[in-house]
Amino acid sequence: MIKHHPENPNYKGWSGALCFFPSGLRQVLIKVPPKLQAELIEIRLRVNQPLELNFGVKYRLIREDGQLTDDPDQALRIGTDDLNKTLNAFTTGSIYAIEQELAQGYLTLPGGHRVGLTGQVFYDGESIRIIRNISSINFRIARPVLGIARPILPFLWRKGHFFKTLILGAPATGKTSLLREIIREVSVGVPELGISGIRVAVVDERSEIAGGYRGIPQLDIGPRTDVLDGCSKRDGVYLLLRTMNPQLIATDEIGREEDWAIIEDIINAGVGFIATAHAGSLTEAALRPGLKKVLEMGAVERIVTLSNRLGIGTIESIKPGMDGPELFNSKAVGLGR
Repeated sequence: MIKHHPENPNYKGWSGALCFFPSGLRQVLIKVPPKLQAELIEIRLRVNQPLELNFGVKYRLIREDGQLTDDPDQALRIGTDDLNKTLNAFTTGSIYAIEQELAQGYLTLPGGHRVGLTGQVFYDGESIRIIRNISSINFRIARPVLGIARPILPFLWRKGHFFKTLILGAPATGKTSLLREIIREVSVGVPELGISGIRVAVVDERSEIAGGYRGIPQLDIGPRTDVLDGCSKRDGVYLLLRTMNPQLIATDEIGREEDWAIIEDIINAGVGFIATAHAGSLTEAALRPGLKKVLEMGAVERIVTLSNRLGIGTIESIKPGMDGPELFNSKAVGLGR
């Protein structure tokens, strides 16, 4: 089992998430029913707005007594003081020590929990220098779902070869969760599928895949996995190819026009790849210039499409390419089920 931050070994899941909130909010959140705690994905705080909980398919508000409601007038409202106390709890009271992270609009906490931030943006030339006067916080709970990749692994692996794979889905459809679990499975090895364990290298540009905290993965990504945390795809891919001898390179969120050249370089080096991309369908993916080039060059051997139709991570299809036949079409499989 993965070991978490030495200062507190209990950061995993819901109980770990609560540790980061100031006592007033913690006393409210702790009253969420246990069954719903297991389904909670995000906690959203916005100044002068109700505290909102994201359960994947449904968003609910919460009252001061811990009961859920859909009525904004009954819900607990977040004041500036609540938000500032929460931010101080996340940063251990020293917001200036994490200015570089704030410029990216997110923080990664021990245990792999991720905090998105919005507020007043200050520029240094053309680059964002920092975000101050924070007005909203999105706390995303790190909760790996073991086993979710196993049903589709036979479609991604054949006779010692991992197919070059692209995972498509709209935001919050479980792309990164599925990617992380595929990485863990092939890194550990799956004997029944003939996978003895392969070397995986991860370019974790936004610390989402491995949940890196101070460069150390907080989430289980397998024993044969090497991670570059907070590194750009272009720099990361070339560094890994030169130094780590990977059999598979994994990264999140491709789609920019320059990404197709990075994928091409991976292929030309004789290394497999797996990546995610924002697109609700193959049709939408083909409309994005960067993805269109990747798809049209014939580099992708497996395209996995996810949705939230039956819950987060519903696997809609697996195809061998843009125009290939349907290999897998499950109308009843969701990653959280």
